[in-house]
Amino acid sequence: MANVIALFVEEPDQLLNTGAYGTGALMRIQFCATETGVYADISGTGSTPTIALVAATRAYTAYDPAGAVTTWYRTRYENAGGTRLSDWSAVFQVTAEEQGAYLCSLSDVKQRLGITDATDDEWLHEQIAAVTDEIESLTGRRFRPDPFSGTKTVYLDYSGDGYTLWLPRGVRSLTYVGTASGDQPDSGAGTYTEITSGVYIDPAEHERSPGWPGTRVTIGTSSGYQFYRGHRTVKLTGAFGWAAVPATVRAIAELCVVSAFRGRSSGGASSYTIGVEGERTYSRLLSAGDMKSLAYYRDISVQ
Repeated sequence: MANVIALFVEEPDQLLNTGAYGTGALMRIQFCATETGVYADISGTGSTPTIALVAATRAYTAYDPAGAVTTWYRTRYENAGGTRLSDWSAVFQVTAEEQGAYLCSLSDVKQRLGITDATDDEWLHEQIAAVTDEIESLTGRRFRPDPFSGTKTVYLDYSGDGYTLWLPRGVRSLTYVGTASGDQPDSGAGTYTEITSGVYIDPAEHERSPGWPGTRVTIGTSSGYQFYRGHRTVKLTGAFGWAAVPATVRAIAELCVVSAFRGRSSGGASSYTIGVEGERTYSRLLSAGDMKSLAYYRDISVQ
């Protein structure tokens, strides 16, 4: 497959200043098969390992013809001669639109707005990120794959009954479950005993609402294992969050971004009307209907 990489520059004119990276400044894009491996310039026919910065242009697109869903990327700014370099960005992945780096995509928002150019892409991207944070904070759920591909390792505190670990943000699969009988360090260098039997991701798949991941990990009482109370006493390696953003959540996120865009010149009011008869009102906040829809995800018991 190939990856299309959307990139955003906050202040291109400042970066092009002589005191920064000057005329001919560019952004370099590198890839790696793993998050912490050795990175190299993307390559191949049609690839864009460097992108020239353009005054007043905040949105750019790079192409990696050899990219995959598992590929990691990083970027930095350079002057034309490669003698003045910025730090590398935080590493990141790109993902299919239906999986969602955010709760809605830039292309779908622009389609709703009827926008065909890139003038407002950077502004819209910031709003999409803000709406994603707002909705996921409100519901306490992670509506996106975490990570986008493969697995990650997390270290958790525990204060339960010894057999049930609540994960309200979602868990889809586990390749390792470890427990420690006492507090462990934040560094991940603690000592854990792997739980090799009697581990369940609950509720059982046939008892979940469509599209939902599991929301707790349970250890069978006859397994001979248990979780222990303390700091970082649980170690998990697995795939977390939702496999794909639910359609209802995606639609609400799109509407919030569209409303924010249409209300940019409204003087900061919480709502505004469109049309000479005032027949349509857009709320810049979540509507009562939206809140009711999101309550379905928020109110599932996690006690």
